[in-house]
Amino acid sequence: MARERRWAESLFSPISIAAGACAVFVVLSTAFSRDPAHSVRHLAGLSLLLLIPITMDLVDDVDRGRAVFLAISASGVVLAIAGFWEFAHGGDDLYRRLQGGLSHWMTYAGLTMIAACLLAGFALEDRGRWRIAGAVGVLPFAAMVLTFTRNAYVGAIAAAVSYLIVRRPRGVLFLAPALVALFLIVPGSVRARFLSIGDLRDGSNWDRVLMVRAGMRMVADSPVFGIGPDEVRPLYPFYRDAEARDWNVPHLHNNVVQIAAANGLFACAAYLALMGIFFGHTARALRRETDPGRASLLAAAWLSGVALFVAGLFEYNFGDTEIQMATLLILAVPFSKAFEQAGNREPSDQGERDGRGPPRSTRPGIEGRKGRRPALDGFRTEPLSGPSRRK
Repeated sequence: MARERRWAESLFSPISIAAGACAVFVVLSTAFSRDPAHSVRHLAGLSLLLLIPITMDLVDDVDRGRAVFLAISASGVVLAIAGFWEFAHGGDDLYRRLQGGLSHWMTYAGLTMIAACLLAGFALEDRGRWRIAGAVGVLPFAAMVLTFTRNAYVGAIAAAVSYLIVRRPRGVLFLAPALVALFLIVPGSVRARFLSIGDLRDGSNWDRVLMVRAGMRMVADSPVFGIGPDEVRPLYPFYRDAEARDWNVPHLHNNVVQIAAANGLFACAAYLALMGIFFGHTARALRRETDPGRASLLAAAWLSGVALFVAGLFEYNFGDTEIQMATLLILAVPFSKAFEQAGNREPSDQGERDGRGPPRSTRPGIEGRKGRRPALDGFRTEPLSGPSRRK
């Protein structure tokens, strides 16, 4: 008998629909680009958006979600160690910034920021060995601080403030003293860099303001489909402000403005919807979650998601392939199967609270000692060889 073919439910999740809308509008933007032959090369990268539904399907329990986040974090820890060596050997100023073997310091700062936020989620919410593992996040956080990258500073602070508001409102009272203490112990060059964040006399800051103005001119010229993917760089000289410092820029250093200018207002709205759906869903789940394992995944996703979005207001990090791949994985986890049965499951046992996880024989989908699937609330007991269907 022919096997019934059905589309995966993850493809119809609101966040997958928003990602799909982004892809559709980028394709249309390419068709109406100022230079379609040049813009079409951008389309291959759209396949990365499939990471969202794929991750939603594959992350079917807390252990797999934890594995995804720890894998991303491990790369950040390795980069941090490499960065410390660079800092000790001359990478301690704006002209020789930490890169950790990567192509650009912005990518390095973004990946260490992500790792620090993910591990902070485990340190704040998980239990046992996973909380200890989360404490390792101090390494990528320190490396991020030493990059002199201001968008990462702002993103990390916004992540901490928003997490405390959503999950631990009283903790906001202790954040300011902690930030003051951190400010006092970092090197003087880092303090000076931090103090320049809001200084419009700083040439880099003012040039970003002028890039936004140029982006608005691009949007005014082509509001529906934008000027085309990968067209901002070659066309920027025609839209730049007369007082702009640079004649040529790779992008507009702002996710929202860059997407609106290159792909149009509808694509920009789809990107904002993608992030808005993530924030709304994750905040609601994080407020009510009581299981330490699931709460740690939600906290990690929230912290890194907020940090990426806020940092993206000052840097086009959604266009950085390494950052984008990590971002899409992070956005998907709160919508994954690991959270589908959260409302039907009994509270975790002592082993799960200690970080050891539930006994093997009590995990849904895994055989007990006698080869039978144990019956749990919210799950049907069926032969392992047959298709699994929920009531």
